[in-house]
Amino acid sequence: MLVLFEGDFGARQTQRFIEEMLHVGHWSWDLDTGAMQWSRGLMDLFGIEPGSVRPCYAEFEKSIHPDDRVAQGDIEQMLRSSIAIEREFRIVNSSGRIRWISIKAEPIGGIAVSPNRAAGICCDITRHREELQLLQRSELRLQTIGRLTDSLFWIAKPDGRLSEFLNLPEDARSPEMVRPSWDQLIHGDDRETFSAAWRDAIETRQNLSVEHRLQTPEGAFVSYWSKAAPWMNPSGQIKEWIGISRNLSQLNQRPSPTYHALTGIQVRSARAILNWSVDRLSQEAGVRPGTIRRLEEINGGLTTDEPEVSAIEKTLSEAGVEFTFYLDGKPGVRPR
Repeated sequence: MLVLFEGDFGARQTQRFIEEMLHVGHWSWDLDTGAMQWSRGLMDLFGIEPGSVRPCYAEFEKSIHPDDRVAQGDIEQMLRSSIAIEREFRIVNSSGRIRWISIKAEPIGGIAVSPNRAAGICCDITRHREELQLLQRSELRLQTIGRLTDSLFWIAKPDGRLSEFLNLPEDARSPEMVRPSWDQLIHGDDRETFSAAWRDAIETRQNLSVEHRLQTPEGAFVSYWSKAAPWMNPSGQIKEWIGISRNLSQLNQRPSPTYHALTGIQVRSARAILNWSVDRLSQEAGVRPGTIRRLEEINGGLTTDEPEVSAIEKTLSEAGVEFTFYLDGKPGVRPR
């Protein structure tokens, strides 16, 4: 044993130091006589004054929350059967405070005889349980928001590969959704459009915005609108993408027949679908390359009274892409 302190009581001081730093305590239990030995750290965890009680399981159990108690006979039987114990429970210490404790116990016995002793350690995990509760609460809130908006929240790697969904309900945790891949979930006819939108977003480090069909856990394909924003480190490198996919089939939307505003990302995505360069679009639409680049850098809607915008939209539409515009303002592009 590594002794941290000098002197005759160095070993005891080392034990005490470790227990205080880690908020732990240890104990031993003679299963035949019922006698127990408790360390000072264990008594501190349970709020027991040294010498105030005789260490035994009955006194140990008094501090455990009534809803978390296990019969002494059951504990003894498991230990005598050479079964190690590892569980978590609440205690109510002498001041009335509730703490969460993790206990690990090992049976001790000879080779030819059944265990007649046990030794264990208890650790205060209250902070861990509180953090876990906060995490579970945040997850439930995210699931609730997802249900209200009929949306999926997700994280993708810097190259656009899907990492995980953040708000999957329990009944939707199929292998495809728990270990997701865009190739498995995106409808085959939409993959090229989807991939082109991702390539453009990664190259420009701009937000992703694309309409596509996504496979549900039941196997059906449903129209979704996916948007994502890059999370970048101070040096400007993309660490990951934070995304949302909204179910369009539940929005009761219809394409707007009277108004739309073409966006720069639609133009870029349309070129990607057609595999056209800026120079190719310039030749086909009769618009200068510099104008096309300027328009593509605009995130919002393009000014519809510019003749160049109408020429670009007409040329791309005739070449085989369809621009979609919804009443809630979400534009899209897909092959005809």
